[in-house]
Amino acid sequence: MKRKVFIMSLLIAGVFAIAAINTACEEDPKEACEQDLFCDDTVEVTACCTDGASCYYTYGGVDYPDTDQGLLDLIDALDCTTTKSVSIEGANADMVARLQALLEEARYNSRR
Repeated sequence: MKRKVFIMSLLIAGVFAIAAINTACEEDPKEACEQDLFCDDTVEVTACCTDGASCYYTYGGVDYPDTDQGLLDLIDALDCTTTKSVSIEGANADMVARLQALLEEARYNSRR
């Protein structure tokens, strides 16, 4: 009789241990966002990343993907350059570098 109780206790403890191990490993994806001001500190842009991937920019309630075209669309929407050259080089190079640095900071923080 004592042997049955002992074996049952071990089985129950084993089931609880397996259940605890399986549920402890699941984590929700972590999203991190960073904000900065652009256009002479008058326009706020947010960059967000989830788990170091899946990144995007947000401006004016619109999400812009982390692609060259998304970056160009964001620069065009910001409309704060003196020249209307919509490219990631030339007149917009500084803005592109700042936007990419903002996104990298969000990407880094989402991996922590």
